[in-house]
Amino acid sequence: MEDLTYETEWEANKDDALRECIDQAGNITIEMEHFIDENDNTVEQQNLVETYTAVQKIANLRFFEHTVSIEGKYRVYEEVLEYDFSEQLMEFLQDSLGYNYEELFEVYV
Repeated sequence: MEDLTYETEWEANKDDALRECIDQAGNITIEMEHFIDENDNTVEQQNLVETYTAVQKIANLRFFEHTVSIEGKYRVYEEVLEYDFSEQLMEFLQDSLGYNYEELFEVYV
């Protein structure tokens, strides 16, 4: 039998957080995916701002905060768990919009 115990709340909730993050990215994508031509991945000039804004919103989800309820000894409390889903969101954008948006995920120092 597979051991389903987790080391931390962070690890135990990572899959749910990723699912929530991808759902949010999917909702943003639905609003703008029709702006991108399927054949050659071009965007008409009048749709550039909306497309860029939507992709930037998705890129901003990369540092995702997921709130969970944790049952303590005497009470239930909420904790905010932070995840870095940069890699997963790059793959999502590649799959859903057909373009490599890796430059949006680079951190400039």
